[in-house]
Amino acid sequence: MEAFHTIWRQDQTALNWNCLFVTPVWLQTVMRHLGTRGDPLILGFFSSGRPIGVVPLSINGKRAQFLGRADVCDYQDIIAVPGQEAAVMRGLTDYLRQTDIHFLDLQTLRPDAALYKGIEPLAASGRVKFTRSRCDVTFETPLPASWDDYLMLLNGKQRHEVRRKMRRLDDDGPFEFRLSDPAKAPGSDIEAFLRLFQMNREDKADFMDGAMSAYFSDLMNSLAGHDILRLYFLELAAGPAAAVLCFDFGGVRYLYNNAYDARYNDLSVGILSKVFSIRAGIETGCRHYDFLKGAETYKKHIGGQQVQLHRCLIEW
Repeated sequence: MEAFHTIWRQDQTALNWNCLFVTPVWLQTVMRHLGTRGDPLILGFFSSGRPIGVVPLSINGKRAQFLGRADVCDYQDIIAVPGQEAAVMRGLTDYLRQTDIHFLDLQTLRPDAALYKGIEPLAASGRVKFTRSRCDVTFETPLPASWDDYLMLLNGKQRHEVRRKMRRLDDDGPFEFRLSDPAKAPGSDIEAFLRLFQMNREDKADFMDGAMSAYFSDLMNSLAGHDILRLYFLELAAGPAAAVLCFDFGGVRYLYNNAYDARYNDLSVGILSKVFSIRAGIETGCRHYDFLKGAETYKKHIGGQQVQLHRCLIEW
């Protein structure tokens, strides 16, 4: 794992780190708290002494999968220098074949995954068999240059609802949408987020058990150290009413999770906290907003466009 970290630190410009969920800091946090299904295997591929690709895997019998867990790693992919994807996938499949591993069972892949650029030429040449099946959906929206431009991306009804909810919150009294400052009191804000998350829904409280709470806390602290964490709170006079846990990486704002106090449902604090995180992303220069996996209705109501995700099986 240390060599993986070294490549990440030194080669973030040459390698296409297009997937937050396969960065070393993310995967190490997952392994530390939630484990992995199989034995970790991180393969690096080099040309003339320079890395051209990295593929983090776990091995379970004759089958290899992405390292990490699909329930906390929304997407995964190979890491490769643009144009070298086929060389990386050829080296990967050759290595696995030599070690008597027969399958790559990979989820969850976006339509623009670098893996496709690498595996499709190999499949066309007959070196491997490659199939894929639908496994989930995500929602995303491009972020324009201004808030007004974003509102114009919505249809008339959606735009009206966003403005109406914002006016109602404003009429209720003073509020603040603030970004947690990791340099001040990150621990207290992380604890406040976890409390909000567990407050109102039994299923969320069950999900956020001891191991998952430790994972979330460590993840937020770790990514704060890499200037990736963006933890926001919507605060009313009585205290925090909602929070959104976002990560900014490669010009994309990822909405990883959210929480709210159900006592303020009439003020739409849950949906507005997400809307405000979109506005803040525009103001800080993000080019894209990714709602991540799941077909929740609210995503469509604030501009999300559906994208199909796939599970891929590669065999030889």
